[in-house]
Order: sequence, then structure tokens, then C-alpha cells
Amino acid sequence: MSANRARMTRGRGLVQQLVLVVSLVLLWLMLWDSVTVVSVVSGIVIAFLVTRVFYLPPVVLSGRFNVWHAMVYGLWFLYSVLRASVEVAWYAFRRRAVGAGSVVACDLRTSSDLVLTLIADTASLIPGSIIIDSDRAMGILYLHFLDCDSEEKVRRAKAQVYHIEELLIRTLGSHRDLAALRSRPDPLSETPGGRA
Repeated sequence: MSANRARMTRGRGLVQQLVLVVSLVLLWLMLWDSVTVVSVVSGIVIAFLVTRVFYLPPVVLSGRFNVWHAMVYGLWFLYSVLRASVEVAWYAFRRRAVGAGSVVACDLRTSSDLVLTLIADTASLIPGSIIIDSDRAMGILYLHFLDCDSEEKVRRAKAQVYHIEELLIRTLGSHRDLAALRSRPDPLSETPGGRA
């Protein structure tokens, strides 16, 4: 029984290593902006060196991936980037000054480092917002939002981050994250003394 469990643990660790190596190779190819034999082979060599020489915390995968929710997330992300790009470009041309920015704290429902990182990356890639800090232990992201000078705009900014979190949890979150999503469907509706 313990031999089977050890074999499963080893297999899971191998899959996680493989996912990390493939991700690093893809990142290498994106940095070089070309897919040639030399760039692929050098990417594989660099990825193996990085994973063997440097300490990297383990990336814990949930073991689930929903293709439908991944497509919904991808389409929503493209739409949000386009809309925000037009909005930010408009700020440069309009006569009225841009409203003050705000730093917004978002208390996330997920406990996954991977999902937290993907939320931060997604929010930062949408023009008008940038991640400035994160509290991994408490699961809080701090983001700066452009033109966020009213309570309503702060609520909209938080709603965007919580929507990103929901999309990513539905795509690849663990069963624990899904349960947290069901128990706290709308963090914005919680009382000020609560977690939101």
C-alpha cells in the first residue's frame, strides 16, 4: 500500500516538474520571439539548469482543469484588455484631468499560490491596474488602479479582481478553492468588519 502511495507521489512530482520545465521553455521561446531548433534546445537546457541549480518552491497543482472555463477566461481577458486600452488611451486625449489613483486591497478566497500569482498577473496585464504587493500568508493582493477616486470606482476595481479570481478558480482551482467560492460568492457584500 505504501509502495503504491510512494509511486503516486513520485509520479505527481514528475508531472509537476514537467509542467514547470515546459512553462520555462515556453517563456524562453516568447523571450526570443522565435521557434527554431536552437531556441527550443537551448530553452530545454536552460529550463533543466534553472530547475536543478536554483531552489524553486514547489508549484502545487490542483489536478483539475476545465477547458470551457479556460475559454471563458481567455475571451473575458481579451475583451478586458481591449476595453481598458481604449479607456486609458482616452485619458491621454481628453481635456479633463485623470482622477486620483487608489491602492486597493483585495482579500482573496483562494489559498493556492499558483492561482494568486495568475490573478496578480492578469490584473497587471489589464491597462490601468498594477500589482504593487501581496500578502501570501493572508491571501491579500494590493493593486494600484488608475482613476479610482470614488467609493463606486473602488468597488468596481475590487469586483474586477474578484471576477478574475472566480474565473481562474473555475478554470484550475482546487476543490477547496471551489468550496470557498461557493461559501463566499460575493466578497463585496460582506460587512466592513469581515474579510472583504
